[in-house]
Amino acid sequence: MKRPGQPPRPSRGSGEPAEGPGASPGGPSAGSGLPPTARRLLAAAQDILAERGYSDLTMTAISQVSGVNRALVSYYFGGKAGLLAALVESLFLNPEVGYVEEIRATRDGVDRADAFLDWQRRVSANDRTNRMLYELLPHALREPEVRARFAEEYREYRSVDGECLDAAPHGLSESELEALAAVSIAVVEGLGIQRALDPEGFDHEGAWRMWRRVIGAYLVLPER
Repeated sequence: MKRPGQPPRPSRGSGEPAEGPGASPGGPSAGSGLPPTARRLLAAAQDILAERGYSDLTMTAISQVSGVNRALVSYYFGGKAGLLAALVESLFLNPEVGYVEEIRATRDGVDRADAFLDWQRRVSANDRTNRMLYELLPHALREPEVRARFAEEYREYRSVDGECLDAAPHGLSESELEALAAVSIAVVEGLGIQRALDPEGFDHEGAWRMWRRVIGAYLVLPER
């Protein structure tokens, strides 16, 4: 969606954000590392995507919501494809649910694995981010640059998840950890989908407690 939950990547070169034509695909890092104008463009794109959907994510709409000239999308992000790539990265950098880096830095063993699972619960319940994800995913299969950014983010997502789950008592091989991380991500996003489709009728917390029991039994975590 992080490096799941990590703060934004540092900017290139001297520490100044990458700017202007020729910036790398996706432009500068999504988040606080962006120049103020680029942050306004990205925030406007996030609002449109979450509230109105991908079909309304036009350069004109982004310009109207942000109050920024549409030409600056190309200046900062290299065009709409670059902006979409930055949107993908922003999905995996969500301060509303906390950062996995904090869990990795401050917890060990069972506490780390348990705190990580609680972080995943918050991720799966974050309706705004989930809406953006579901709007973007279908287009990732048709736009190579966006698909490549998604693939990169998910590789990092599995790696960080595996590291957190490796703190549990049940020792797993590297390949087993990656497979478990992939399944865990699928559960997080699957619960998010069901919550988004049926917010009143779907018992998200009950479903998550069941998943915690299943994965907790496998990892030999204490009951909660």
